[in-house]
Amino acid sequence: MGALSNRVAIVTGASRGLGKDLAIGLGRAGATVVAVARTEKEGQSAIPGTLEQTVQLVQEAGGQAVALRCDVAKEEEIQAVVDYTLKSFGRIDILVNNAGIQVPGTIKDMQVRHWDLIFTVNVKGPFLFSRSVIPAMANQGWGHILNVSSRQAVGPGPGPYEKPVGGNTHYGTTKAALERFTQGLAAELAGQGIAVNALAPRRPIWTEGGHWAVTRGGRQFVYSGWRMTSDIFRDAAVLICSQDPRAYTGNVVYDDQVHLSLGRLSEAEVLAHYPVEP
Repeated sequence: MGALSNRVAIVTGASRGLGKDLAIGLGRAGATVVAVARTEKEGQSAIPGTLEQTVQLVQEAGGQAVALRCDVAKEEEIQAVVDYTLKSFGRIDILVNNAGIQVPGTIKDMQVRHWDLIFTVNVKGPFLFSRSVIPAMANQGWGHILNVSSRQAVGPGPGPYEKPVGGNTHYGTTKAALERFTQGLAAELAGQGIAVNALAPRRPIWTEGGHWAVTRGGRQFVYSGWRMTSDIFRDAAVLICSQDPRAYTGNVVYDDQVHLSLGRLSEAEVLAHYPVEP
């Protein structure tokens, strides 16, 4: 039996990228996965990846999964996912708030509607989904809410700067807000058996969406220093969700830190298990 046998997990943004791989990892560990995203079938997005494919990959890995279309910006669709999950499986043990968007551009060039949209998806979505699953988790006395963050949550530090660097301020701001939300909610839920943690990749990770963005128009991109699979991140998420939620909560961590502390790997072993591009 896997570490998450008999658990039920909802993963948002599960049609591709980190969300897809997180769904596979949780399913392989024994959880029944409810894979949530907007892209259900081929042809619905310019970026590769669909919920149908994710469910198939979870099943091929030996897990169980179902797909549900959901826009995390819409409260009624979130509630429909929660209601379906409880009716079908009787519980919700894990929520992974992974869905997110990044709109290119600097602050001076950004339209207000794009600023509002990125906050709606990246911050309001996790708030709405978390609020919706808390009653079921509290009733069980066991639950994990895992928020997917980013290195961009940490700013560039004090100036002066040699040259302008832009394009991530708005995205990083949403991830910084998500990390503050993580620890605030963890403290609010103390004593109820519900953990709230945030996990970010230490190094950039290749994903379908990221590759599509950096190579549009035939542009070349060198992935030096990147990890070409999300194995380190996927495995870190499974480790976190396997912990006693009363004992491991309120953490904002990088994936390699999780393997060093919970996986009991050395730094050399982490690099050997999860290599980076030279």
